[in-house]
Amino acid sequence: MKPAFILRLYWLVVAAELLLIYFQLGDWRWFTKPLLMPLLLAAVFLHKESTDRFFRWIIAAALLFSWMGDVLLQAKNLFIPGLISFLTAHIFYIVYFLKAGKGEKGLLQFQPLIGIHVVLYLFIFLMLLYPFLDSMKIPVTVYGITICSMLLCSINLRRKMSDNAAILFFHGALQFVLSDSLLAVNLFAFPHWVLSLCVMLSYCSAQYLLVRAHMLHLEKQFQ
Repeated sequence: MKPAFILRLYWLVVAAELLLIYFQLGDWRWFTKPLLMPLLLAAVFLHKESTDRFFRWIIAAALLFSWMGDVLLQAKNLFIPGLISFLTAHIFYIVYFLKAGKGEKGLLQFQPLIGIHVVLYLFIFLMLLYPFLDSMKIPVTVYGITICSMLLCSINLRRKMSDNAAILFFHGALQFVLSDSLLAVNLFAFPHWVLSLCVMLSYCSAQYLLVRAHMLHLEKQFQ
């Protein structure tokens, strides 16, 4: 079975997941949401260039903890374990980004101020969200710092690998930040099913782009 077929199947499940959100059929999402990350995992292990075990297992760990987060957040009263699962997934992505192109200087190492907008976004977003967080201020702050660190590390991939792979990694990380930002607004400030739809679409797109970037990165290594 080829990764391309698995990825097409992934988007079919994404479409089903989005339809279930649109029609507000939350219970049926237990049949779709837990399938998403295993499909991406299968694509990673079926990829013909996935002989670099380090990067393969790092991204596999990120997807595994993302799957755990998906399941835990789908259940009730398990927000903190779900948050910890996704926090761990982001740490694995950070490790991947730091190890990729080791020995080469990335974009932020040449121009650190390029990342200032990420820091400003995190500060402004947290300040606006804080009135709604109550006892969740510290966990959400730690999570925000972690995911924005992942985004900064993805920006630094430019010059350390092929431009195409670096761009895909950046957009995957950027959409992950968008997804988690919308999720925080939906959970703590202004809950609405449209936000749930946007959260899932940006999340699924983010994970897909990160997996495709991983595949492209390995293909370039073997050329």
